[in-house]
Amino acid sequence: MNRIDGVLNSKVITEQDTIAEIHILASNHRSAKQIVRDIESSILASYNYRIDRKKISVAQIQTDFKEAFYRIKFSGVSLKSLDNTVECTLKLNYKDEDFYVTQVGINTAANRRKIVADCTVKAVEKILGQAFIFDIHDVVIGTSSDITYVTVLVNMILNNVEETMVGSAVIKNDVNETIAKATLDAINRRVQKVNI
Repeated sequence: MNRIDGVLNSKVITEQDTIAEIHILASNHRSAKQIVRDIESSILASYNYRIDRKKISVAQIQTDFKEAFYRIKFSGVSLKSLDNTVECTLKLNYKDEDFYVTQVGINTAANRRKIVADCTVKAVEKILGQAFIFDIHDVVIGTSSDITYVTVLVNMILNNVEETMVGSAVIKNDVNETIAKATLDAINRRVQKVNI
């Protein structure tokens, strides 16, 4: 949802495995009705779940769009397994500059997923020029109505305040690419709080 034009932040509240409320913080350059329609469509297309629009609340704030908003983009990922170790090399692009990170870890099924997410946040920290901002809490692969998706939970500490963010992406081809994109989905808006 944070990738929808005009959405600055979002929070989903669930009750008994169903969506009870969706709270949206948005800019004022689009109408709230347009944003709600886009949220309905994105949830239906991604998860085959029809949300009642009455559960979506939108708060809009005055924003300045004169300054371009640059997003950190995924450029590539590769994993190499050798006996008990796995090596992950990941590339991100920011303002037409490539940033690479390589990490080696234990070759378990869970860590093969987590190392991709970890490389992603380490590459973002490289772009920011600051270390120890993000920590991967969990990487979850789920299925709903024949749609397989990745959800990544990322912990962030900024100005001594800890926050947990959630990002998701639908698996289309490569699961590792999807993990990286779900990680970026969780943190891309938040990195604007940090001076780049």
